[in-house]
This record gives sequence, structure tokens and C-alpha cells, in this order.
Amino acid sequence: MFRIVISRLTDDGLRITPERRSTAMSVDEAVGAVEEYLPTVDTAAFGSGAVQSSVNRVNDFRHDVSTADGDHYRVVIAPMM
Repeated sequence: MFRIVISRLTDDGLRITPERRSTAMSVDEAVGAVEEYLPTVDTAAFGSGAVQSSVNRVNDFRHDVSTADGDHYRVVIAPMM
């Protein structure tokens, strides 16, 4: 299982405010949850292999993204232990 946290970044990334927390049974399900919450974000960097590789190396996957209207978010996908 994986936990997913999507946080809004403000003040040039100095302030991080969690907006959504959820769980997923697989990496693909986690990526789908991100796409559902942030539909205008380019999720090319969220490929299953990239996420799984990052989780295996550093125990989580973190990626900052921007929406079409200029909002900035940090997405974290990490295994539940």
C-alpha cells in the first residue's frame, strides 16, 4: 500500500499546506489518484517505473508540479509501513 499527499506550495515553496491525503494499493492507483485530483498537471514524470524506482532508492517519490492556472503543488507517494 502507498500513501499519497498532495500539498499546495506558496511563498516560492517556503510554505507547504497539505490539501489531500489518500492511500492506494499500487503505484498505478496512486498515479491515477494524482491525475484525478490535478487533471491539468503533466504527469509524464509519474510513470510507474519512475515512482517505484524512487520509492526503492529513497523510500518515497516527491515531485513539484504546476497547474495550467499557475498553482504549484508537491506530490509525495510513499509506501505505508
